[in-house]
Amino acid sequence: MDDFIEVEGKTYEDAIRKASLELNALEKDLDIEVTEVDTKGILGLLGSKKVKIKARLRTAAAGEGAVEAQAEASEAALPDTPEEYGRRFLEDMGRFVDLDFNVKVTSTPERLMFLIQSDHGDVFIGKDGETLEALQYVLRLAIAKRYKQGLKLLVDINGYREKRKKALTIMAKRMADRVKRTGRVQKTDLLNPYERRVIHTLFKHNRNVTTKSEGEGHVKRVVISFKKQMYGKR
Repeated sequence: MDDFIEVEGKTYEDAIRKASLELNALEKDLDIEVTEVDTKGILGLLGSKKVKIKARLRTAAAGEGAVEAQAEASEAALPDTPEEYGRRFLEDMGRFVDLDFNVKVTSTPERLMFLIQSDHGDVFIGKDGETLEALQYVLRLAIAKRYKQGLKLLVDINGYREKRKKALTIMAKRMADRVKRTGRVQKTDLLNPYERRVIHTLFKHNRNVTTKSEGEGHVKRVVISFKKQMYGKR
């Protein structure tokens, strides 16, 4: 339909923002259809992810009321809150691959947390948590599409993230000790945003060590260096 515009963004929220600017309208005044999601970018977690949408201004055109009524009727059967919707979404995802997911939802002032327990949860963790990150991204996209808002959320399986946090903390402290002994910069392997945040938070108030992210895209390295290097050498 020629009254639709097609917009591409790195995330659903980015695409919505661009469509709102181009049509000079609020998100609530737009009809939105997700047309493409870059699956390779999501599942591989390498390179830039991509979401394409079609958007147009909502009108009172004939027949539109029937379409909206049909959409509202189909949505009425869905859970009313992002928490319940997300829980059902993850349980359905587990059933799709013949796994039993027990999902507990908690929240903090910063984010929603979906905690999964499963006898075969490793399937959805993957190497270095890559599959878990993909699952979290897909859930965020689904909730954003359903509720027309971007929410911060975290998905964990069998306590993997806490175990990973402890391992990262031990590794980062060892690297920091090496920086102090040798004065040489240390760099981690490629890490996702949650993992980088663990290390940045660890050294946030450290008097001797500073950290920064290095790289492009979803996964980056964390550079750990001695603070005295910030002033340079004469």
